Amino acid sequence: MDDAKPMLMAIEDPWSLPGNELSIHFQPIVSLKQSTVVGLEALVRPGHTSVGQLFAKARQAGRLLELDRRCRARAMEEYRGLHLPRSLRPFLFLNIETSLIDERAEGSGALLAAVLAEGLDPSDIVIELNETQTSDTVTLKRFVERHREMGFLIALDDMGSGYSNLPRIAELRPHIIKLDRSLVASVDRSFFKQETVKSLVLLGKTIGCLVLAEGVETQAELDTCAALGAELFQGFHLARAKPTADLHLAALQPMLKEASRRQRSKAVAAIQARRKEGLDLLNLARTGCDVLRHRAPAVFDTVLAHWVSGNAMVEAAYALDGEGLQISHTHLGQGIRPAGSRLFMPAQQGTDHANKEYFFSLRDTGLKQYITDSYISLATGQPCRTVAVMVEHSSAVDYVLCIDQRLSPLI
Repeated sequence: MDDAKPMLMAIEDPWSLPGNELSIHFQPIVSLKQSTVVGLEALVRPGHTSVGQLFAKARQAGRLLELDRRCRARAMEEYRGLHLPRSLRPFLFLNIETSLIDERAEGSGALLAAVLAEGLDPSDIVIELNETQTSDTVTLKRFVERHREMGFLIALDDMGSGYSNLPRIAELRPHIIKLDRSLVASVDRSFFKQETVKSLVLLGKTIGCLVLAEGVETQAELDTCAALGAELFQGFHLARAKPTADLHLAALQPMLKEASRRQRSKAVAAIQARRKEGLDLLNLARTGCDVLRHRAPAVFDTVLAHWVSGNAMVEAAYALDGEGLQISHTHLGQGIRPAGSRLFMPAQQGTDHANKEYFFSLRDTGLKQYITDSYISLATGQPCRTVAVMVEHSSAVDYVLCIDQRLSPLI
């Protein structure tokens, strides 16, 4: 969400304000795969004071719960006024002031009553929670479970903000996790942010929830988050929050269709590039096998050193015997230097690789070649992946050639 939270009223005296003076705006939440607006987050922008000041005043007066409920009621009233068929109506994302979820509020049934009073259904509503605002995990979990059973959807907000309690994602089992703007900002230029997003996407898939990238402000951020597996998107690049009268959802369709087309094109190009890269790597490995096939093990080092020096794709190459013992030195590629740390050092002759994935995947399964996922090379401390191939040696003795392919360095 791009505006301050929680939802509050734009007034100086909240306790005497008529409900019709509340200013509610909606910001669209979109799906590129469906090319449609799937949700609207309800926001309030104060006109005479800041959200923080109004929030502090309400808390000091002990009227925060009242304020929170009145804002939600007004948001639901505005949402109902969209007059869209239910099948076309986006979900309404409502922020709940999580610090208010205590024993008294948790079982009050106030939210369900407010929803029904507006002629809505719980399945129309996504409850947004910031779990860092409460330390009472037991009550929060009970609140989530109770409202999930009623038919509400649950979203956890501000994931990746630096304060998120990741174990609570699995505990609360939300339907949606929202990536914080701090994680989405410049994600296209940050390896670490990309890996964090990938990890959260994988966690989401594991426990069965969607990932929403919040605060998307550039096309590059949108495309990167989509490529990393985010399903839903929200932010200024797509649409700003607007009052109901200015909310023309159909006008977003051309932009959504173009973004969807662009994402599909990028995904196809990435698949083709990975396929070509894999074929190139296997061809490289076969070439390496050819130079070893008719050479005695005693000269493997000389042959490998010469071969590696002529192949820019190679970070390192080394030969193993049929039991996984390294029988050659580790030959580093052009311009590659050891990391200079005792943790990251090239493997030496005699090193046992029997329990390495790239060895036992050949030895124990009957495969002739195997390519690992990317991992951190112990030779250089940088990302690489290894292709291992069986060398059909003229002596009929089993050997394995391992080639580490250099990948983009950590940034």
